[in-house]
Amino acid sequence: MIKILTYINTALLGLAVSVGTLAYFQRGKITESIMTEVQKQLPSLVKGAMPKIPSVPKMTGGASLQGIPFK
Repeated sequence: MIKILTYINTALLGLAVSVGTLAYFQRGKITESIMTEVQKQLPSLVKGAMPKIPSVPKMTGGASLQGIPFK
């Protein structure tokens, strides 16, 4: 039983090392693919985060000077 578990652990260790090595050598491609996806989604994220611009009245009224002391 111990022998079987040792083989399984050795196989899993070898698999983990090989996947880690593959990811290390392909890190440029992985990073590039992630950046491409982020760049595709960035405009919609920025547009969604922007507040709505308030409307500006076409005409303004007179100024109210109440509460301002005159000298």
